[in-house]
Amino acid sequence: MSKYDVIIIGGGHNGLVCASYLSKKGYKILILEKNEKLGGLVNCASSLNGFSSKILGDLNIKLPKLNYNSYIVALHSEQQHTILQENNNKINFIKSNANEENQKKFSSLINKYKIYASTLSNFMYEVPPRLKSGKSKDTWQLINMGWKIRKLGKKNMREFLRVIGLNIADDLEDNLRDNTLMGLLSHEAILGSNLGPRSPGSILSLLYKQAIQNGLFASEKYDFHQLIPSLEKNCLDQGVEIKNNANVKKIITTNNQATGVILDNEEKIEAGIIISNADPKTTYFDLLGTEPLDTDFIRRAKNIRTKGNIAKLTITLKENPLIINIEKEKMNAKFIYAPDINYIERAFNASKYNKYNENLCFEFHHCVNVIVANIYYVPYVKNNTHDKEKLIQHSINLLKPFISNLEIENAELITPNEIEETYNVMGGHWHHGDFEIDQMLMMRPFYGSAQYTTPIKNLYLCSAGTHPGGGITGINGRNAAKKIIRDKI
Repeated sequence: MSKYDVIIIGGGHNGLVCASYLSKKGYKILILEKNEKLGGLVNCASSLNGFSSKILGDLNIKLPKLNYNSYIVALHSEQQHTILQENNNKINFIKSNANEENQKKFSSLINKYKIYASTLSNFMYEVPPRLKSGKSKDTWQLINMGWKIRKLGKKNMREFLRVIGLNIADDLEDNLRDNTLMGLLSHEAILGSNLGPRSPGSILSLLYKQAIQNGLFASEKYDFHQLIPSLEKNCLDQGVEIKNNANVKKIITTNNQATGVILDNEEKIEAGIIISNADPKTTYFDLLGTEPLDTDFIRRAKNIRTKGNIAKLTITLKENPLIINIEKEKMNAKFIYAPDINYIERAFNASKYNKYNENLCFEFHHCVNVIVANIYYVPYVKNNTHDKEKLIQHSINLLKPFISNLEIENAELITPNEIEETYNVMGGHWHHGDFEIDQMLMMRPFYGSAQYTTPIKNLYLCSAGTHPGGGITGINGRNAAKKIIRDKI
């Protein structure tokens, strides 16, 4: 039997970040990755939005920055597209069919959301406080959270407390008259959740995303393709061992304490600390098993909402794509099609019944002649599957009106069901669980498992299912490592 200080299950970006911090403190670490490639769900992404510059600084990783302009393009069915650019958290209108009044109100709304998000951003790099723990540290952290809200001032504080439980559609319809702008902000609000624009809490989802990413649209800053190789090199340089094609079958426990893992080939590996970068449900129900868990904890774990609703489409074209009515120099963009609130809401309504609407939302990037698109509201279906060829053709048909030279050489689609199977993520949810009010901060993934710890001694979580949530930020891995280091002092 091998012996390590720490075993990390899963070589995604949070696992690699966690290993990097712990190895700096002298821990002997083994990372076990199920697949041939490291990166986990990062391999499903097409751009790098919001990775923490603080983490890059802490680990002394020089990730190449992109030195060209990038844009946000809200596609319009009549080709009257809106083009935005975000610089230093300020939105600039490059082109828009919206009148000047709506442009100003749009910018004003974003500035309002930025102020509110700032009250949350302070807590992204902290272990969330534990409710009713009786510890002074947790009490002061809760007081500090309240004080940050109070510092908004009486008017802003009242407005913040009023809107956090509301739906984004109401706030937009009260302030804007341009469907394209309302559709764009609604789209950003519902990402990572199973909400529609008219679902309560969708404003909080938008604020939370803004707080994590330090910006609303989070235009690309770093070379996406260099992230995982850079994190891997950092780990290897610090003596971390990485084993690919190593699927963990079981976490070994002795006297309610994690002591090692068993692989699919029945190899046993011991360690003093086990960290799971798998989603919480997979960790508790597949890797650990429910035997050492009490009934109430099992019930709460089962109730985590993890139904994925995004399919990834990758298309190889014969030549570089040409977007109708978009200049060549504006092609480095995230293209979004969510034309209005009701369009998004109808797509969402179909997904509630495990179907997908004829009219779906999507966003895409392109690199040379390859388009990578996320198709929204394609739901995970338990014990079933979508007609994949039909869905591919349906997705291509959605893109056709906007791309003048859509001559396809190859098209591949990965559904939420396939994401579940490939990356060990229950429900195929990219964020390992919805961003909603009862699955955030000290409630993520759920009450009783929200400080990266588990009921099993020396078993920790570091995945996107923990605080602060999904996205490619690395904060989860960093916070989990800091928690472990404090626990072991």
